[in-house]
Amino acid sequence: MTNVCFVMAYTIYPRRGGLHEQVYLISRELRRRGHNVYILYYRHGLLTNKQLVRIPLYFSGIHPNLYSSIDKCDYVVVETAWPWLATIPIRLLGKGFILHLHAVESLPDFGLPMHWRLMMKFAEEVAGRLASRIITVSLTEHSMLRARFGGKVAYIPLAIDLEEREKYNMSKEDARKVLDLPSDKFIVTFIGGMGYGANREAARIIATQIAPRVHELSNGRVLFLLVGPDPPPESIGLSYVKVTGYVKSIAPYIAASDACIAPVYHGGGVKMKVLDCMSLKKVVIATRKAVEGTLLKPWIHYIPAEEPIDFVHRIVELLRIDRKQITKIANEGYNYVKFNHYASAVVEMLLDILKDST
Repeated sequence: MTNVCFVMAYTIYPRRGGLHEQVYLISRELRRRGHNVYILYYRHGLLTNKQLVRIPLYFSGIHPNLYSSIDKCDYVVVETAWPWLATIPIRLLGKGFILHLHAVESLPDFGLPMHWRLMMKFAEEVAGRLASRIITVSLTEHSMLRARFGGKVAYIPLAIDLEEREKYNMSKEDARKVLDLPSDKFIVTFIGGMGYGANREAARIIATQIAPRVHELSNGRVLFLLVGPDPPPESIGLSYVKVTGYVKSIAPYIAASDACIAPVYHGGGVKMKVLDCMSLKKVVIATRKAVEGTLLKPWIHYIPAEEPIDFVHRIVELLRIDRKQITKIANEGYNYVKFNHYASAVVEMLLDILKDST
């Protein structure tokens, strides 16, 4: 039995979403295989307005909670470059570690201000040089990281909870009854924590540019769902937009939907929201940015759209076209996720890399 430690600047575990979803799924799979899993972190939860005096996350590696238990760890996985300071004592303790980069946050497209980008560039450089191996979830960023750090960079896809999805056999109609959603609407869903800049931007675009125009053109036939915490104020109080806040499981909301959208223009890594929707056989309308880092192909796995007006046209078209065409694209998307993103297969790849990192 081995001990696997995840080092994080902060965690919302056992809540799920984003990189925390990955830690949740990978931890679950490792425990099933008989491994002990420890999550070492500086802070639990997110900052609130009442918690202003904090060590910035960038310097969270100085906190002893991040490495006081490293001695018991057979394998160490550092999640993102934020706890970069912790990588120095980890190395001084004679431990190798894997740097798990969910995104290259120093890139301009990620959306951080310039001063944070420069700091993250430094953090990525320090943690990357000290790491035994580096994992990226994006095929696009894999080539960038290989240019910086060489052959120790490996690609491992995002893990998607297909096991939960396969157990979730509720029909669209039943899901709507459970969630008290109207049965006579065409429901279009956006998934994401909207406290994160790229998701907040997408939610604002939906509320102010896409949803009002679709509402007008469809004579009120379409209802938009914004599923996730911290929806922007522009989305509140609209008859054609429903916000949910944080939900324990996104599965029933996806199941209740006719389509999902991802008008995403910033960010890095791979957008889990797209794969999550595909895992429940829902057709996805997405920008190139939203499918970046994957091998998803337009009109085969998803419906492409770039400008907000493109999303308007695509959604209105979905009201008119043959359902067989929608179903074909949705099935291709599902097959892609099933073949590439099963959590158990992802953990097998991780274990192989862990064994090489010590």
